[in-house]
Amino acid sequence: MTTATAATKGPDEAAFRADVAKPAFVLGQLERRWKLIEIAWPYALVAVTAKDGRDFVLRFELSNYPQTPPTAAPWDVNGKTTLAVGQWPRGGRVSPVFNPGWRGGTALYLPCDRLAIEGHDNWRVDMPSKIWRPDVGIVHYLEIVHELLTSRGYSAPPPPAS
Repeated sequence: MTTATAATKGPDEAAFRADVAKPAFVLGQLERRWKLIEIAWPYALVAVTAKDGRDFVLRFELSNYPQTPPTAAPWDVNGKTTLAVGQWPRGGRVSPVFNPGWRGGTALYLPCDRLAIEGHDNWRVDMPSKIWRPDVGIVHYLEIVHELLTSRGYSAPPPPAS
């Protein structure tokens, strides 16, 4: 994990680092639901584990955290780019959220995502439990993604061609 000195951290980075040190985030790591890979502010990489044991890394953009919701997209850690479309999770309720055709694959289509909530004011009434909650922080987003990746409708992408 990348570190920064206290003197160079802004309030948003300090808030995120405090959230990933809280029991709810740590418990998620211990239960192998997710794991923090790296913080390179204003980005953080977090792997979320699917029901088949595969980890999907999300690259979060966290500027003005937690007042402004984060936005995240599936990430290829080795290639340092958005995950190839054929490697995105799919199936059931997963496909509309992990939709590489929406915004060019730069964000997940979730009410708790900064980019997705734009223009979807109805979500505040239709899906209030999925709207970003600064008081809960990053765990809220991760719990929603983990629930999708462990749902009955989840399908793993095919293995990469060799």
